[in-house]
Amino acid sequence: MAVPSRFKVFANRLFGSFKDTETVEAIRSALQNEFNEFLAYSDSAELRRYRELAEWFKSGEHQKVKTELKRLTYKGSPESNTEKEFLALAKSKEVKKYLEKGGDITPAISRYMDLKKQVDSAEFQNRKQYLLSKNKFEQNEAFSKLTEYQKLHNSDKIKWFLGLEKDSSKFNELREWKLEFYDDFDSSALDHQKWLTKFFWGDALLNKNYSFTTDKQNYTDKNFELKDSVLRIVTRKEKSEGLGWDTKFGFVPKTYDYTSGVINTGHVLRLKEGKVEAKIRLSCCPGVTHAFYLVGNSVLPEIDIFIKTDSKPNSFTGAYYTQKSNGKISKNISSIGGVKCSQNFYILGVEWNSNFIIWSINGTPYKIEKNITSDVPMYLVFASSVNSKIDDSKLPAYMEIDWVRCWSPLK
Repeated sequence: MAVPSRFKVFANRLFGSFKDTETVEAIRSALQNEFNEFLAYSDSAELRRYRELAEWFKSGEHQKVKTELKRLTYKGSPESNTEKEFLALAKSKEVKKYLEKGGDITPAISRYMDLKKQVDSAEFQNRKQYLLSKNKFEQNEAFSKLTEYQKLHNSDKIKWFLGLEKDSSKFNELREWKLEFYDDFDSSALDHQKWLTKFFWGDALLNKNYSFTTDKQNYTDKNFELKDSVLRIVTRKEKSEGLGWDTKFGFVPKTYDYTSGVINTGHVLRLKEGKVEAKIRLSCCPGVTHAFYLVGNSVLPEIDIFIKTDSKPNSFTGAYYTQKSNGKISKNISSIGGVKCSQNFYILGVEWNSNFIIWSINGTPYKIEKNITSDVPMYLVFASSVNSKIDDSKLPAYMEIDWVRCWSPLK
């Protein structure tokens, strides 16, 4: 986990200096694709062959073969001696007479016939031609291997791979993380294996949705829409009956004037440290709160990856809530501007370990805090709610989620 300087984080927050979402996604996609290609090629037959030939080349075997072949001539070779003997016998009177008139086969004639058979054979002639040639190395297997090695060594693919292998820091961030959870919302319905559509304790204790008696909205299973691989959490003006948690009386029936939705991963994913991101767009509607946060079994600590409580269309807020020794709540809140939250999608995330928590927008850190509540397994929650007097004509309001990713660090 790379920890940025507080000055840099402050400057990013002050000036809203982050890349646009499309650029960030294009860069990340290109890097991930290149990393995938790098991993695939690292186990390819072509690379294995190159490494094998590179070791062979390094051994200098090709130079040894080349030197040996330069010393290899027809003169003085067994083939040359055979041919000389054959030509000498062919000029002898005994052989000439036999060839002209025939007769008994003497040892000399028999030898001549054996040598002739050898000299006239294709194997002998090919060997003679090879020994007389000026390009014996080019006809050797070593030359074929050398040519294959040079071709691979000079190929763009090998150069690309070796360059990355030599300076593999390009993929350091990808190597540091293991993807633990993701959802692209590309199915026709919400995946209930991944998401609870209620608070975790409502599912664990009641298997029902609940809100608080102080809330204006009732959380239901019907306030979700999936279209074009985007999940919408919808906040509507509508009356509904639900359960409300009252600190004095417990769960009580209540009629709510609004409905909204909440999802969490408490049943499938909890991380003590890691990195989470979601690509989000919001309706900046007065009176509606949108939040994406991390929480454990207790109310605190809570890490708000973002919380939007106002109608300003140009800022997001990150927050860290903890409990002081005196029981009071400590609030640490920071905002970053320069956004168009109701027009554009933004990648909002948090990375944390036992020492620090870092908030980011489109990969740019804008808030860093000391982690004083480490070792707490935390899960993801997305929720929209009604927090104050609201202009009903602005409803329905939406929190749109294009995708969610969660990583754990590879030790």
